[in-house]
Amino acid sequence: MQFNPNPLANLIQGEDLMQTQLSRRTFLQLSAGTMAAVALAACAPAGAPAPAGGGAAAPAAEKVTLNVWWFDDPINMAMIKAYSDAHPSVDVNATAIGDIVFGDQKYLTAVAGGTGPDAAAQNRHTFLQFAAKGLYKDVTPWMEKSGLKSEDFAPVQITESTWNGKVYGLPMFTDVRYLFWNTDHFAEVGLDPTKPPTTFEELAAYTDKLNVKKGDQLERYGFVPYLWGNSWMWLYGFLNKAPAISEDKRTILADDPKWEETLAWMVDFYKKYVGDFEATNAFSQSITSTGLADPFHAGKASMSATGDWVVGELLRIPDIKWDAAPMPVPNGGEKATWSCGFSVVMADASKHQDEAWEFMQWSATEPGWETKAAATLADVQAQWEREQIQGEPQYFPQLACYLPALNMLEEKYVSKLGDREKRAWALGTDALENWTHGCGTEMGVAALEYWVEMDNAARSALALKASPAEAMATCKTKVQEATDRAWAAIDKKA
Repeated sequence: MQFNPNPLANLIQGEDLMQTQLSRRTFLQLSAGTMAAVALAACAPAGAPAPAGGGAAAPAAEKVTLNVWWFDDPINMAMIKAYSDAHPSVDVNATAIGDIVFGDQKYLTAVAGGTGPDAAAQNRHTFLQFAAKGLYKDVTPWMEKSGLKSEDFAPVQITESTWNGKVYGLPMFTDVRYLFWNTDHFAEVGLDPTKPPTTFEELAAYTDKLNVKKGDQLERYGFVPYLWGNSWMWLYGFLNKAPAISEDKRTILADDPKWEETLAWMVDFYKKYVGDFEATNAFSQSITSTGLADPFHAGKASMSATGDWVVGELLRIPDIKWDAAPMPVPNGGEKATWSCGFSVVMADASKHQDEAWEFMQWSATEPGWETKAAATLADVQAQWEREQIQGEPQYFPQLACYLPALNMLEEKYVSKLGDREKRAWALGTDALENWTHGCGTEMGVAALEYWVEMDNAARSALALKASPAEAMATCKTKVQEATDRAWAAIDKKA
């Protein structure tokens, strides 16, 4: 699908806002019957007592201990408590899941040793890798019984949670990436604060104009293509229409000319507008060591390719005037973003599968999201008070994958925010519907290896230790070897 290469007028100026809203409404709209059925099923407590009336009361059901691997922050612990309170027949034993990327290895080890959980939050970038190993339970039968449908979820995220046509997890939340810019910096150098760059050529020209130097040293960066993680390499590749993996998930395409072209652009951009890669990374780390998320938050970068998760942080920094738009596109490219997030799964070896399913459904649908949103808002209010931030606390939600919950968050919370935040939210929901590449489906059955080697390729080329062609060829070789090994095990098991 081809996209308008200059969508900013629609999102920034509001010329086509009604069309965007209509599109989003269509995307978010589900039948009242489906929503009601899901809500009733999700809220009904497990092992609920029989209603009062004639006859003796049924004996109390034995309490089930449900082992859940979950996030250990206060907000997610509040979700666990709320679920436990609403389900008195279930004792939820929550264990911290660990590192959001490589913590999946912990899951693999525990399952292999017979000590795995009943249900767990799992990163979708490794979802196919783990589903193919038989570590997750096919929950399609429970979905059919509950009335929950794949169409109730954002399309990319439910696809990422599906293996061989069967659903192995319910997607909970996701993120998307786009361009943020400092409107004060734009005005300072004579750029229109309402018109960010829309092409790679404009991105370069804007960067050159926004760079602030003291002698030969950059004190403020206009834009840096690669500072934190390897998701930016994926982002630029998809903007350039670079293919990651074959349709059958067996062939790694990291040596495609489009990937070499993408990495060569990044290397050239550093040479012309940024400087030494290692020095730039050291600068970034010096900012993060102060407690700020990145140089953009500190006012030391004028533009940033990052995710919607930063909006909440930016709302707590009133000195930073910002806006957001789709990433600029290269010549011949198309509008795109890159997303990741977590799905909740049932372990194949769970001894309490009905209870595990009930927890999955609750956490991924409206009851869980209502609880999470209320807990997050309370946390934001506490931050505002603790940090003595002036004004009403501003809460920008995560993007829910369950469409009725996404709609609820927009109506209940986003509607209370300013036009800038509403535009950022509209970007996210539009991306979910139309122009998102999901991490799980792009990496295949050797996702951990692909994640690491794509990052290694970018870093080696940017540090001038290998040419873009050499770096991508090495990435292709290593990930293909891992993919072949994974498929050999899958085929043998089949």
